[in-house]
Amino acid sequence: MKQFLANPGTPPPVIPSKAEGSLSVKSDSSTPLRSGRNDTHRLLLSILILLSFLYLLPEIISADNLRSTDYRIDMGTINMTGGEKTSDTYRLTDTVGQTFQGRFEKNGYRIRAGFQYIHTLLPFRFSISSINVDFGIVTPQVPKTANNTLRITTGAAYGYEVQAYEVSSLKTTGGDAIPDTACDAATSCTTTDANIWSDATRYGFGYNMSDEDVNTNDFVDGSYYRPFANAELSEPAVPVMSSSGIATDSAATVTYKINIAPTQPSGRYTTIVKYLAIPSY
Repeated sequence: MKQFLANPGTPPPVIPSKAEGSLSVKSDSSTPLRSGRNDTHRLLLSILILLSFLYLLPEIISADNLRSTDYRIDMGTINMTGGEKTSDTYRLTDTVGQTFQGRFEKNGYRIRAGFQYIHTLLPFRFSISSINVDFGIVTPQVPKTANNTLRITTGAAYGYEVQAYEVSSLKTTGGDAIPDTACDAATSCTTTDANIWSDATRYGFGYNMSDEDVNTNDFVDGSYYRPFANAELSEPAVPVMSSSGIATDSAATVTYKINIAPTQPSGRYTTIVKYLAIPSY
């Protein structure tokens, strides 16, 4: 039996959604105030000197700074309220009390201020339909295929990219290996350039991509394959699926293909294929 595993990777970290801060005011009453004309003059003199000193200071512009033992929040203003409200008939996101909110653009930059631009309407999700792809028993010079589906949703403004690589070529525990495909002799392929693989005397392991958000200039049809980038050979992960905008449940099919030579030693061959889903904000 020959089999390999696909690993969806490690889930993205969870960002804390709540921070708390506090501000305390202390009154120092260790020195009592005394009545009397001289004391009044001293008090007025002190106030005048303080006001004069403050007047001569350069203007300082500061932002609110909230701290706790676990968080630090720096922002230009503290909103009265903001968030998402829902009922049976409506859904509302709002920012109330912020000095400036909205979308501001100028040559070279874009500012989106307010809760609406922080709140993600489309949360990031990535899934693989099956993480165990089993070819079963493989006969020499009889190509065999199996597939699974990559599915992604993201509200990232600049889209996403899914990259893939294999930990190693298909191997047994004894070290026997099935090579990665180079496709047909007249139409060779690389980790970044798919090509036709239809010759039953050309052996190896490779994959084809089809359906949504797939580069059809590379994977022209179901006969075009590529070898996976091999981490054991220090080959970098390569894109297999991408979009320049938001994606709502975009799905692409990965078709894995294996073809072995009559001289291939029998055994259980495995590898791990890793997919990296990367949103672009």
